[in-house]
Amino acid sequence: MELLQYDFVQRGLLAGVLIALSSSLVGVFLILRRLAFLGAGLSHFAFGGVALAVLLGVEPFLFSGILTLGVANLIELLRRKRRIGGDVSLAIVFSGGVALAVVLLSLSEGFREDVFSYLFGNVLIVSPYELYLSTGVFLITCAFLLLNFKSLLLMSFNEEMAKVRGIKVMVLNHLFVSLASLVIIVSIKAVGIILASSFAVIPAAAGIAVAKSLRGSLILSALISVLSTVSGILISLHFDLAPGGSIVMVMIAAFTLVVVFKRLI
Repeated sequence: MELLQYDFVQRGLLAGVLIALSSSLVGVFLILRRLAFLGAGLSHFAFGGVALAVLLGVEPFLFSGILTLGVANLIELLRRKRRIGGDVSLAIVFSGGVALAVVLLSLSEGFREDVFSYLFGNVLIVSPYELYLSTGVFLITCAFLLLNFKSLLLMSFNEEMAKVRGIKVMVLNHLFVSLASLVIIVSIKAVGIILASSFAVIPAAAGIAVAKSLRGSLILSALISVLSTVSGILISLHFDLAPGGSIVMVMIAAFTLVVVFKRLI
């Protein structure tokens, strides 16, 4: 409890809760739209963006965020045009981002430690600037979902019907993948590039598995995500463990308990 008096712990908890809420809410729609692998593809592409940003000496989150946002919209465009399957596009992005990072890492030894720090993340060392970013993404997420909840619900189950109802499906799809990109980027600080996608998928999967409605799935997903994040951070502080790994392990434990409980009743 004494550690909670420190500013860096307070910032970490607040940033973790905000990122958890954003990720869990977006994650529900990612799963419903069969885009769960999108988070993994974008987070690994961001690895290449971070490596390039560090090499160029520019702000990593902003630079990699712009690149990742552009790639996410390119994937959506290819998927919509049916030029390349969505899974194929993601596989290319997944491997391309890692390959870019490996090539850039081989060019210089001086910045390897800076780049590798993004692989595993640490929510306890977020800066005030990164906390502001997390807050901004959370507010954007809430506003987007509130304004487009019914449209996203219909699109998740039947895009053709959504078009008939007059919903601008193409525009909304691009806005959604852009939002998912932002959420993935801020998640990197909390759990790292390797685990960023799990931050969105695991709580959402638990919520969908148990709840009987979309609203229930969103509420349960957010609840599991926030409790897992806070518990994971406190566990990491007490046992001197990596925060990102601790958070995801608690999420997996929560998912297992929820699914077992569901089957028992």
